[in-house]
Amino acid sequence: MRLALFDIDGTLITTGHAGMRSYYRALDFLFNVSVDGQAINPDGKTDPLIARELMACANLDHQWSETTKDALFSSYLTFLGEEMAKARMEGLIRILPGVVDLLEQLSRQDDFAMGLVTGNLEKGARIKLENAGLYQFFQFGGYGSDAENRTSLTRIGIERGIRFVSPARVEATFVIGDTPLDIIHGRAAGARVIAVASARYSLQDLESHKPDLLVPDLTQAEAIIEFMRATAS
Repeated sequence: MRLALFDIDGTLITTGHAGMRSYYRALDFLFNVSVDGQAINPDGKTDPLIARELMACANLDHQWSETTKDALFSSYLTFLGEEMAKARMEGLIRILPGVVDLLEQLSRQDDFAMGLVTGNLEKGARIKLENAGLYQFFQFGGYGSDAENRTSLTRIGIERGIRFVSPARVEATFVIGDTPLDIIHGRAAGARVIAVASARYSLQDLESHKPDLLVPDLTQAEAIIEFMRATAS
């Protein structure tokens, strides 16, 4: 068996910045503060790290605690449900080129299992993918709610995938993502990395981090699957 572990934002879909809007609303709701929309770059980061950085930008880092984090995430998830529903109705959710075909083809392969490795909280990942109509493709994952560190959550996702396909043996694991951090942390977790220049980062940006395969988008499903099938662990 081979595990194909997908990032969400910028790899599978774009949401018209629904996630960040949800964080801004949560900060305003809980603390009555506004944060500059350009204050941080969320690309490839986990939700706990994004939350901490936003709190620091609002001069609230001294209030960071488990209680504060829980309250912030609870508000964020409520607002994310609203923002994603609005984005769906307004046509702002975009499934990126080749995604549906690749997922459908992989779902028909007996020697592949599909999961997620994403900085999103698990509930946030579900909200986003259900609104995009893609949630049914994924059976397991590693999430920002598992760990703030992306290498750690990727390892958790791999471990869950190994348990999911047991007693079959996992021959190779692949992380598919669109940022340098996907490459760095995917490799650190022991996976091969397929980098896709489908969002903010160009082919040149991603090439400098030496992914195992670099593609402009996911439209060449057969070639991507063949690469994964031919690559040993």
